[in-house]
Amino acid sequence: MSSPRYATPLVLEPRPSRWLLSLMLFTHGGAMAVLLALGEMPWPVRLLLVMAVIAGLWFSLGGLGWRRSPACVRRLVWQTENQWRVELCSGETVAARLRPSSFLHPWLVVLSLRVEGRWLPRSLVLARDSLDATTFRQLRVRLTTEAGSLFSAN
Repeated sequence: MSSPRYATPLVLEPRPSRWLLSLMLFTHGGAMAVLLALGEMPWPVRLLLVMAVIAGLWFSLGGLGWRRSPACVRRLVWQTENQWRVELCSGETVAARLRPSSFLHPWLVVLSLRVEGRWLPRSLVLARDSLDATTFRQLRVRLTTEAGSLFSAN
């Protein structure tokens, strides 16, 4: 097998994204406004649904790294080919592999990782303001150029 195209590990240290925060607040706020505007629904049901939307916002923000839960991702290192090292806020370091269901866009990257020892995959949403501009560009370029070789063996 030939040597990897990128021998230097790519280190990602995501920070909370204000753009994603705004998007989450806008969508959840819109859902609450619609629920409150429904006049035919009894108020206890509306209150329960508004509480469910608020809980959804809380868990969504936790998944985006706004709450510093032990399971949140502090650092990722893309080593060679499809070998990733994920450092959690708890200090635990786990190995992972990128899944084909990852998403790439000029403003947003969603990394779907299969973490060793865990049944469910882990998704990490990275907006443009989650990383510095150079690292975000390097990640997008590397994902684009290595996509064929990454997922052909999976």
